[in-house]
Amino acid sequence: MKKIIFDCDNTMGISGRPMDDALALLYLLGRSEEAEILGICCNAGNGTAQEVYTCCRHLLDESGWAHIPLYRGCEDGDPADSESARFLSEAAAAHAGELCYLGIGSLTNLYGAFLLDGTVFDKLSQIVLMGGITEPLFIHDQPLAELNFSLDPVASACVLSRGRNVSVITGNNCLPVSYLPKDEFMPQMCLTDNPAGMYIAQKCGYRFADKKISYGAEGSYCWDGVAAVYLLHPELFDPCPTRCRISETALQTGFLDPSEEGSTLLQLPRARDRLSFQKEQYSGWLSLRMGKAAFSCKGMFLDKLLQPAILVTLAKAPCHGFRLLQLLKADGLIDGELDPAGLYRTLKRMEAEGYLSSTPDKTSAKPRRIFALTELGRYSLKSWELSLLRYQDHIQQILNAMPGD
Repeated sequence: MKKIIFDCDNTMGISGRPMDDALALLYLLGRSEEAEILGICCNAGNGTAQEVYTCCRHLLDESGWAHIPLYRGCEDGDPADSESARFLSEAAAAHAGELCYLGIGSLTNLYGAFLLDGTVFDKLSQIVLMGGITEPLFIHDQPLAELNFSLDPVASACVLSRGRNVSVITGNNCLPVSYLPKDEFMPQMCLTDNPAGMYIAQKCGYRFADKKISYGAEGSYCWDGVAAVYLLHPELFDPCPTRCRISETALQTGFLDPSEEGSTLLQLPRARDRLSFQKEQYSGWLSLRMGKAAFSCKGMFLDKLLQPAILVTLAKAPCHGFRLLQLLKADGLIDGELDPAGLYRTLKRMEAEGYLSSTPDKTSAKPRRIFALTELGRYSLKSWELSLLRYQDHIQQILNAMPGD
């Protein structure tokens, strides 16, 4: 069981922002028998420190892990003495020699802890980082700037040169294994018995649309997840010890400047193969136990079958709300007493959750909207089918066991 401080710039749920910090955290939570997260520190990067704190708060609350302590970091340009820095300093002292630090964003918080306690690096058993480059980085043949170490080169230079037992998962080493094809990720997340899969698909699936617009690609990268897997399963990686010439100037672009003349020895682990790495990553996500039932498409609210009834009806053809109500009643898929207001509330919720989309009905003089299934909605419908078939078998078993007259 590793005791871990998780330091991130998670912005899952904000349009156009990355979700890989969240996926790294959800992987660790799924491996709760191996990883004990003592606290989560927030830093500015993908968003402001406050945005990151808010996104982490929502994630922990929704997934049922709200008991994990969460700490604010400083905003860009502020002094490094933050709530997160103080927590890191105190935790390192309380768990000297057994605390692992996982940093997948700016290193400002750890640097702040060093300013508070110059011996903090000696008290950490391991420092695992995601960031830095050893050569120019390209994604889909387009140049990509390094956006972790370069955010605070002063902090990065301090941690990399003074830290002990430091492993850095570079952007270059992430590329071969961290790619998540959409047609692989979505079925694995959605078509599983564990409701955490649908939660992850719904919360992170938006990133595929972002990448489609940016690169024309049917997939996304989970850079930070590589560092999380390495922390728990280094046997899947080659350590790749490398001497580097660490300088604040080079780190302004995240460059680690590998050289035999370098005075800093870093481990730059490289995953041995994508198949083994991804198998472990998916297994961690799908082992996540959520603290509350979040998704009815896993058969958790069988007294309310309105959601699958809506999905199966809209799978035939899009329609507006009143017509949908008529079809549901005519097909006997819902209680005939369901009022339109209740249906519209459900439709709005399902649209907000990504299962449906709606567009104005331009053929009607009345202000109404046409509802249709999204891709996530179609996966949800398939998940409902599998779940209901299992419940059908279980219900039949109960009926067969009923005592006779």
